[in-house]
Amino acid sequence: MSSINWFPGHMAKTLRDLRGIKNIDLILEVVDARAIHTSSNPALTIDWNKPKITIAFKADLADVKKANEPNLLVGSIKDKGFKSIIIKKINDVLGDKITKLKSKGLVSPQFHILIVGLPNVGKSSLINFLTSNKRTNVENRPGVTRTAQLIKINENIFMYDTPGVLVKKIDRDQDGYVLALIGTIKKEVLPLNEIVHYAFSFYAQNYASSLSKRFNLSSTAISYEDFLTQVGTSFHFVTKNNKLDNEKIINFLYTEFTNGKVGRVNYEK
Repeated sequence: MSSINWFPGHMAKTLRDLRGIKNIDLILEVVDARAIHTSSNPALTIDWNKPKITIAFKADLADVKKANEPNLLVGSIKDKGFKSIIIKKINDVLGDKITKLKSKGLVSPQFHILIVGLPNVGKSSLINFLTSNKRTNVENRPGVTRTAQLIKINENIFMYDTPGVLVKKIDRDQDGYVLALIGTIKKEVLPLNEIVHYAFSFYAQNYASSLSKRFNLSSTAISYEDFLTQVGTSFHFVTKNNKLDNEKIINFLYTEFTNGKVGRVNYEK
């Protein structure tokens, strides 16, 4: 895979629009718990010089037990208690500012939080989760949120839901494959066969039992080509001429890996 500079013109405009947002008290960066560092982009936060909390979302798909950094939270919308953990962390980080404003007589201070992150990491899902109400569009593909939206979380907290922006250059093949597997970049950007090949190799090395169980493999010590053959045969992906349909096999496997059907994963093992 050659180096990709995933920074089209509309993303440049989006980044300029984000930098035009004023009066921000806190940055909340959302990343994917399956690849916490790969799905992070420090370039999105450096211009504000504000405190930052990182939320590693989609933990229900990830092989990550807990956060090892003080301002990193790992969780999922399936964990209802995660909402109170996030709100508490926000109040803790803004604690000094809250105390200062209350000392000046402001009983119920309001704070504006900018949510940033790569496409499809779960920013809109997080806002819907925190408001316990579907306020923003959510789909399992990049590029759904188009413009910044100011959302009221409670009487004190307002959040800007922003479009995902991928401004960093992808130099390593594996980073591109991982970002495709977690849905941050569209699958059409890279050869789909290479993405699936990477996923197979990674699972065979790190999650062999999950791979074998999901696809009923006789062994994971097989070649990628044999893997495709076994999956195609088991799931009956054949053409009218009774030949294996490789295109259907590849697309099926991509969906299986990206949707977490093969098992929890940490792509940074």
